[in-house]
Amino acid sequence: MQGDVSQIGDLERLFAQIKQEKGRLDIVFANAGTARYGAPRKKITEEFFDSIFDVNVKGLLFTVQKALPLLKDGASICPLCVCGC
Repeated sequence: MQGDVSQIGDLERLFAQIKQEKGRLDIVFANAGTARYGAPRKKITEEFFDSIFDVNVKGLLFTVQKALPLLKDGASICPLCVCGC
């Protein structure tokens, strides 16, 4: 399944499919990270910032949130975010 972690609808479809096919999760490795280099710091726009924040923070947070109902007792969550700009 292909999706975009910055789009909550994509995450909902992903976890609905996992629930249907597997019923549960034992581990969630939430790895979010995107970076676009080359923009001087003083020229970073709000749109540029939002696009990175949407993946690196929003995507990570909502991936874990949407996975929670599928995690069995004793399951693990491993969040990782590698950021840069």
